Amino acid sequence: MTKLLLLGGSGQLGKAIQMLADASWSVHAPGSELLNLSQPDEVARFITQHKPNVVVNCAAYTKVDGAESQRDIAFQVNGIAPAVMALATRSIGAQFIHVSTDYVFDGTGDIPYQTFAATNPLNIYGASKLSGEIAVARENPEAVVIRTSWIHSGGGVNFVSTAVRMLKSGQSMRVVDDQIGVPTRAANLAYAILLLVERRDVVGLLHFTDGGVASWYDVAECVLDTMRSNGSVTDSVKVSPIESSEFPGAARRPKVSVLSTHSTRRTIGWTPPHWRIGVVASTQELLGQSLSEP
Repeated sequence: MTKLLLLGGSGQLGKAIQMLADASWSVHAPGSELLNLSQPDEVARFITQHKPNVVVNCAAYTKVDGAESQRDIAFQVNGIAPAVMALATRSIGAQFIHVSTDYVFDGTGDIPYQTFAATNPLNIYGASKLSGEIAVARENPEAVVIRTSWIHSGGGVNFVSTAVRMLKSGQSMRVVDDQIGVPTRAANLAYAILLLVERRDVVGLLHFTDGGVASWYDVAECVLDTMRSNGSVTDSVKVSPIESSEFPGAARRPKVSVLSTHSTRRTIGWTPPHWRIGVVASTQELLGQSLSEP
């Protein structure tokens, strides 16, 4: 029987993994009250005591602007904790899958980033995630690090849920149109991760996102169109494009952070849907409609 230890199980990706995991597996997803990622010795002890076959780490400090003033916490959770997990999994021979981000890149390129492309994070969040990637590769060369982008779902804190809440309340939105990436539905990333479980032949860096590319404005427009189609908003509610300079934040964001995912799709034998399908699904879920998952 597969024993899977899931770190970050209360987040949107963690919940999706638990929902899609094989019913015959033993999935353990300890909360922060049982496992504090700011205590490295505690993390190592927990892994070695429970001896899972697989450890999936989707826990992270994800407040991009907040990390600028909370650098120590960001590096503790995103850098040091994954290093401890990698070393502990290596010591017991468990598979380790660690989730990272497109924010390790600076977004100045005009083609999708390959896994071997030079990294250059623009903010503390990206730097902390990159430190985690480097540490995982150092401590456990057999680990998998999977970079992704713009995760959303029908629960938790994400851009799609924010857009639904604002538009449903009758507020129009002004959304940046000059940051380009790929919205990725948590359920699709979860499915890809589960395809990798027990694939011990797959190691190293992978990229995974849904299909296509979008700006944040495109995502908001898709949410609005979906809500209009079922009468959830009035015609007076609008989404307007703005430049990033009109919506400054504490952290700089990459302009174009599109990941090349063809290699991963061949490896796992599955092509995820276009991002619009995922955003529509998350929007409908937030509006209370039933959905089927991959």
